[in-house]
Amino acid sequence: MTAESSSLRSGATEPAAAALSHRRVVAVVCGIEDYQVPSGSRGLPKVDYARNDVEDFSATLKMIFPNEQLDLALLEDSDATRSSLDYALLQAIESLQAEDLFVFYYAGHGFHGTGGNRITAWDSHPFNVEGSTLLLREVLFDRLEKSKCERALVFIDACASGFEPLVRGRDVIASMDAKELKAFLTSAAYRAMFLSCKPGQKSYPSAEHKHGVWTYFLLKALRGETEDALGPGRFLTDVSLRDYLKREVPRYLTRHFEEKGNQTPQAIIEASNTFAIRHVPQPTVPVAPAGDLSRIRVKPTEEYLKGVESGPVRSLKTFSKGKHRVFATVTERTNSFVQDLLEPQVNEEIQRLYEAVKSVFRLKRKDVSHEAQGGQGNLDTEFFRFSIETYQSESKPENYVITRRLELREGAEAYMDQIDRVFGRIFEQVVVEMDPDGLDYDELVEFFEGVEEAHGGDLKDEQAEEKITYTAADGTRVRIDLGKGQISLSGGGRHRCSDLLTRAQQYRFTLQGPSRLLLSSG
Repeated sequence: MTAESSSLRSGATEPAAAALSHRRVVAVVCGIEDYQVPSGSRGLPKVDYARNDVEDFSATLKMIFPNEQLDLALLEDSDATRSSLDYALLQAIESLQAEDLFVFYYAGHGFHGTGGNRITAWDSHPFNVEGSTLLLREVLFDRLEKSKCERALVFIDACASGFEPLVRGRDVIASMDAKELKAFLTSAAYRAMFLSCKPGQKSYPSAEHKHGVWTYFLLKALRGETEDALGPGRFLTDVSLRDYLKREVPRYLTRHFEEKGNQTPQAIIEASNTFAIRHVPQPTVPVAPAGDLSRIRVKPTEEYLKGVESGPVRSLKTFSKGKHRVFATVTERTNSFVQDLLEPQVNEEIQRLYEAVKSVFRLKRKDVSHEAQGGQGNLDTEFFRFSIETYQSESKPENYVITRRLELREGAEAYMDQIDRVFGRIFEQVVVEMDPDGLDYDELVEFFEGVEEAHGGDLKDEQAEEKITYTAADGTRVRIDLGKGQISLSGGGRHRCSDLLTRAQQYRFTLQGPSRLLLSSG
């Protein structure tokens, strides 16, 4: 079998139904962006956007499979040592039963060396590559052969090129041994390996999407975001995914890269029939191609990303059951009590973020202002201002509330990758404070009623509070609160800052003032 082949039977058009009936989905997801720097050495070169790749691949698995079905191990950077990755694969594979699906995703340096195909770990050494890397046959293929597993999907976005310190691409250092991989893909129901490129080619990163190019299109296909990847019956199959990646990745490089390199994705598939990776339901028509809310005129006065955390006061580590008690009302004294309980947590978070900002942005102490006291804290740089406020919940006095805000400053757009690395996924809303003059409540309700009728979604209007909430078909929630003079856009839980902004900027308003977080329809 060649790397382009599949044992799809002649005339077979429907995927195997059994492919979707997994008892469990056991996944090991590994990505290494920054490698350990040994003493006296520069270490292996960075793999751009590998952290984004593994975090979004993990989020995609969580989107596809129910929580109770998914058993996921995520290893990033220093967590992905040789021993920890070896053990994670051993533990996962030994637990597999015939009805389980095994998924392995890897983003990092890979090559063909002594004994076969190898992948690097965080602590792989540039001057002892073969002695400090993992042999895929030993840690993955042989173990799967001996296991009860009948369904396995392997995705490898591997990169290397002689491990030269200045190499920025994701290259394959030598020919990936197709015969060895074929030996892995034997007589199970299906086993498939998807590779980001042919032997000798680079696997490129995309600064536009902040992902490996191959992984970006892989994620689009797995999430059901592109019709071009689907086969009959709206199933994403082994064949449709293989053909989609082979078509779209070279096309993207041709259109967007000046470097005249080639990247041709490969797939090695062994199955008794074409099989379904997932089924993608028929989508609901979105609000508009670009979220056209241009009839709403917005005059921003303040903008920020916001995340709210809440929980029982008694669950806090600083709460002593024998010493403290929970209050049923909110007073100045009880609010201060809750803030005092939260003070150590806030102090620790501000210190951790301060250290992360210095490291990621390569700033000095004088460039980063930070303080934390009394359950409140803030951190300032020339790129952003971050703040934390804590208080006792007014609606549920037995609960605490932590509100986090991030205000982006001029020029922050060029540093979104660093901001994502520092803050991760702690924000869930884009909030725009605005001047509500000129906005009529009845007209807004009528406008969103038209959107709901034409494109689906769900509308809720609360006249007493002058609040309108429209939830679009993709889960994005647009809330307009005329009483507070505020628009918020959210949906789908917490996101990285850049992803949250991208989601919010699907919706275009008519802006009557400058905005860093919203897009103008004009």
